[in-house]
Amino acid sequence: MKNILLFLILLQLATYTSYAQEHETEHATELEHEEGEHFHRHQIGAMIGHAHIYQGSHSEGKKWLVVPMVSLNYNYWINKTWGIGLHTDFILETYEVHEEGEDGEIEILERELPIAPALMAAYKPGEHFTFMLGVGEEFAKEEDLFLIRGEVEYSLELPNAFELGAAVGYDVRFDAYDSWVLAVGVSKMF
Repeated sequence: MKNILLFLILLQLATYTSYAQEHETEHATELEHEEGEHFHRHQIGAMIGHAHIYQGSHSEGKKWLVVPMVSLNYNYWINKTWGIGLHTDFILETYEVHEEGEDGEIEILERELPIAPALMAAYKPGEHFTFMLGVGEEFAKEEDLFLIRGEVEYSLELPNAFELGAAVGYDVRFDAYDSWVLAVGVSKMF
């Protein structure tokens, strides 16, 4: 008789335990459904594109130099709307910027494979667009140039926390030249 009573008590406890686990799983699923997917704070990505470098106004009109570039980006998302990041552009060619000076003389600024990292603040008001603004430095063998960078990126979510994005950016280098970038790439959230 004791064995049967002990068996029934253990059976009852096992039922309570399995019910509690099922209830916790349902509750977690409900919370996840209310909050959406799991929030990933880190994002790392790579983009390829072209930098369009303003050559200034000449007798032939305004000129732009187009050079290939690669960008490596890291973002840390504080919440779903705000983030900070480090975006580094690598220009894959050596080039010269020709500008007409105030006295009418053509000034030449040579840039050998410059690297331009910038610390960026990111604002993502909705699902697809991200607006970024930041400051950085362009490093090259000849001289370093301070820059301010603005970017707008449109991204689409892909499976497994990947994103496909297209970006337009503009860099202002003080006392030198400006450039704008058109790039596409992919990033991974984790």
